[in-house]
Amino acid sequence: MRSAILGGLAASFLLVATAPAVAAAPAKPLTSDQLSEALITPGDLGEQYTENPKHIREALDSESAHTKKCRSAIKALKPILTSKAAAFIDEEGKPSGVKQFLISGTPARLARWEPVGKVMVRDCAGVKANSGSSKAGITKLSIGKFGTWTYGIRHRKTIPALNSKPSFAADVLLIGTGNSVMLLVSDGFFGTFDPGLSKRAAKVAMRKLQDAQATAAE
Repeated sequence: MRSAILGGLAASFLLVATAPAVAAAPAKPLTSDQLSEALITPGDLGEQYTENPKHIREALDSESAHTKKCRSAIKALKPILTSKAAAFIDEEGKPSGVKQFLISGTPARLARWEPVGKVMVRDCAGVKANSGSSKAGITKLSIGKFGTWTYGIRHRKTIPALNSKPSFAADVLLIGTGNSVMLLVSDGFFGTFDPGLSKRAAKVAMRKLQDAQATAAE
């Protein structure tokens, strides 16, 4: 009898060990209010930052994108640029700062965004548009991985005769994490561009977004 009981227990343990794991239900999309709460603020970046009253919903203009393929890749970002969950921040007294846009949705709805990021890097990185007086180009932006996936590009335009610093530069960063996607744009004119701001802003932004996701899941 004891052997039969032990045999039954062993069989039960084997079934449990070999049974397929039940997939966790996908997290519900964040609400508009939850996304808005997750946005970065001027205070998150430092006391020299302030809200920008000019809400320019643009990642990179056509002239800076240079080529037809790159312009198309940048145009694909337009749906996220219309998000109501958006932050516009400037460095006080300077024509430079950060824009952030957030969306949330089901896995099916968000599945399109990683390919958009891949195409942006593929079709924009490596583009050059030099003239006799200026040098411009776009490179792949490598600042580490945030969230599930991260894709970024950096545009720079310099006028060597005037200044070694860029007359205009912009980082465009697209990040996916859980049930949300974030677009972060850091730019600056007339030598004010801060090449380290994108990474600093992305770190803060991802922490706040992931905190909002964790709170929503409770």
